[in-house]
Amino acid sequence: MPQFFPEGLDILALVGIIILFAFLMGQIFRRIGIPQVVGFIVAGTLLGPSFLHIVPGELTGNLTFVTELALGLIGFEMGEHLRFDELRKLGRSIIIIVVLQAIGAFVLVASGVYLVTGSLPTALIFGAIAMATAPAATVDVLTEYGAEGPMTTSLLAVIGIDDALTLLVFSITAAMAEPLLSNGGSSLSDVLTGGGDISLVEMIEIPVFEIGGSILVGILFGFLLTRIMCHIRSHHAPERRQHDAMAVSIAVIFIATGLSRSMDLSLILTTMVMGIVVVNRTPRNGEYIRFTIEQAGPVVYVLFFALVGAGLDLGTLPAIGTLGLAYMILRIVGKYSGAWLGGYVAGTDPTVRDNLGLALLSQAGVAIGLALSVETRFQDFGPEGEQLVDRVVNVVTATTFVVQIIGPLLVKVAITRAGEIGKARPGPPLVEAGFAEAET
Repeated sequence: MPQFFPEGLDILALVGIIILFAFLMGQIFRRIGIPQVVGFIVAGTLLGPSFLHIVPGELTGNLTFVTELALGLIGFEMGEHLRFDELRKLGRSIIIIVVLQAIGAFVLVASGVYLVTGSLPTALIFGAIAMATAPAATVDVLTEYGAEGPMTTSLLAVIGIDDALTLLVFSITAAMAEPLLSNGGSSLSDVLTGGGDISLVEMIEIPVFEIGGSILVGILFGFLLTRIMCHIRSHHAPERRQHDAMAVSIAVIFIATGLSRSMDLSLILTTMVMGIVVVNRTPRNGEYIRFTIEQAGPVVYVLFFALVGAGLDLGTLPAIGTLGLAYMILRIVGKYSGAWLGGYVAGTDPTVRDNLGLALLSQAGVAIGLALSVETRFQDFGPEGEQLVDRVVNVVTATTFVVQIIGPLLVKVAITRAGEIGKARPGPPLVEAGFAEAET
């Protein structure tokens, strides 16, 4: 393919080209009814080594901080959806559904991947990533069609808790995969019988430290951010609150993200816990910061997903066809059957039980973010680590094209069958709730 721009073009010019082209592609995809995140990924793929060669492959490695910033913002945004008062209203049925649909996806995908690859670390990582559901694409559909009712409420709760559970399980499985890869990829029988060089302490010690440390750092920074935001709201002039809140909240989220990376913690779990603390202690502060993320996040997200596409080597797709197909089919079956079984066990209304699983198939931001976390975490673990990274990044990115097209369509089918389209009551704009409204 010809080189369209001069070789050695400054990195800032490349970043500008990526953002602009990805944004325009995202708008095109939105107009034809496909989530814009798919357009961002397609744009990156077109600009990358697989097609136009405008974005060199090594650029992704040079911009790893963009990935970390995006993951930090995604984690915080997820945490802000987990309000304890709303979760209590839903009762134990939601927890049962969340657990069983997650188990269904993890068990089926991990088993299938192990049969295809014979690699236990690969199976564990794929099983954990399969649990994730894309909240952004799902919420977009619910908002577009004005959905409201028991099925919609249950869906929002499930995808929020589900991604939190995904992060916990991913932290555990990633920590388990490290000693497996360090010992040349131990077999399943080695682990079950206690053979080899891997001890039970090694398998437990790292995830306990990572999860516990991430939760602790997230709680501390959540309380810190809450105190700072309360001070801004109480002592700063109304015309300054928006500007000051944006600067401080983004800074604190980035500091927590960077510390998590320095301490080998889960940056997504850390910032998710921050979001939980902020939104449950002072919901108004959560609204302020959500507005901030909506203003500052899009540029980071566009670049983040475009770089995902740029890093996709389409030449490797034929070689992973069986693995990708197994991952996608088994995840769909596991999600739907697990959600239905959870609804049956919990005794939920048939309208919720029969339709909820259809709305849990989208997979984008969190899954791709975890896949890129795999890249930064395991690329230095020798040939086995490199093979794991290639499989995870390529399969998850490639299957996103499919599930992000069929996923939102099935969300619409679910809310249509449940009879909840057009029943949402209009509410005040977020900016009124967050900034324009005078404090009392």
